[in-house]
Amino acid sequence: MDIDPSRLDGINAHETKYLYEEIFVRRSYLPDHITLPDRAVVFDVGANIGMYSLFVHSVCPTATVYAFEPVPPVFEKLRRNIEAHGVAAKLFPCALSDAEGEVEFTFYPGYSTMSATASHSATETDREFIKRQVLAEPQREFGDELDVLDEMLEYQFREVPVRCVTRRLSDVIAEHRLERVDMLKVDVQRAEADVLRGVDEEHWPLIRRIALEVHDEPGTATEGRLGLLVAELQTRGFTVSDPRDDGLVASGRYSLFAVRAD
Repeated sequence: MDIDPSRLDGINAHETKYLYEEIFVRRSYLPDHITLPDRAVVFDVGANIGMYSLFVHSVCPTATVYAFEPVPPVFEKLRRNIEAHGVAAKLFPCALSDAEGEVEFTFYPGYSTMSATASHSATETDREFIKRQVLAEPQREFGDELDVLDEMLEYQFREVPVRCVTRRLSDVIAEHRLERVDMLKVDVQRAEADVLRGVDEEHWPLIRRIALEVHDEPGTATEGRLGLLVAELQTRGFTVSDPRDDGLVASGRYSLFAVRAD
């Protein structure tokens, strides 16, 4: 399936373009050495507008996707993109966490991909990260326009509080009587450990592959998380690939891939 990112229903054009390049071009959540079986069951946790769900459909048309997006205006974009492209998917207007309930999210209208639960949000840190990315782009010169960049990012990262529902991953597995999860993709802005804590012991053997964005930012509550999660996944029987960062600027964000050895 060919995807034209300019024709997708997105929150911001710059985000849609970036997500397409990250997921379809660089295959950041499914490297070439990891494949999906026929009729794969895929969890897209932190689905945003559905770019990864669309990618899964393109590489495995028989797959069924379970997509989770808690922020209402973003979820509506997800729903429209999934329906427009005929993806076999079940959509959930909620976040996955370690407990069922309701939490406050910090939604950034200008950078929806950076939205996070209020307890994990770090507006200034994320704004500065994006600024470093922009300044590191080849042949990009700002000079006296730095003030304009700062003002633009200040506006894009304006904080909008949103109440969102949370569920546990194991509750979803049990509700739908799933016998396996062939890929668990998680990109949830510092809440990745919460998502994994929502998996009961009985359901861990059902998870075959994991694509995980891990935050390990020095001087923050996430410091040291990468090593802890790698050790936990190895203990649970996964072979874990070497963590990758984005290769552009120091970010404290790593892509982690884990596959069951059997």
